[in-house]
Amino acid sequence: MTKKTIIQKKQESYLMASLTSVSLILSNVALPWTENPSSMPNYFIALIVIFVVLKKANMSLSKLFIIGLLVDLFIGQILGQYAFIFISIYALNFLIVKILTIKTETQILSLSSFLILISFFVLWATSQSHDIIIPLGLLFHQFILTLFILLIIKFTINTFTTK
Repeated sequence: MTKKTIIQKKQESYLMASLTSVSLILSNVALPWTENPSSMPNYFIALIVIFVVLKKANMSLSKLFIIGLLVDLFIGQILGQYAFIFISIYALNFLIVKILTIKTETQILSLSSFLILISFFVLWATSQSHDIIIPLGLLFHQFILTLFILLIIKFTINTFTTK
């Protein structure tokens, strides 16, 4: 395992900041293929999952907590909800990587899908509305869109960061 240079760390931090600002803009814009606002992809969950899984931008619990609180201030309903989701993503990824060996692209995509599903469950469990019955088609649509956004973000990260 090689150490990252200072230039690589700055590059990843700038990329994280720019992708976060793009996610903030896109999360407030209605996309043409989403007729229901609750079926919009969750850009921030996709962004945090891929940065945590790929170990980019030196993610730590304190950074994730601060990012989560900032996301809560801009788009959240409950203060601390996204901070809790981001910390649970980090903790689950840490436990899974300690138990299993994740090396191939298929394993990374499977881990990312699992973390997205868990974060949707945490988002549902901590929501203000507490809707017990969620239409399965709506949840599947949101999951597929979030996974698609995750793949776009992963491609962007791989394109703009050096190996």
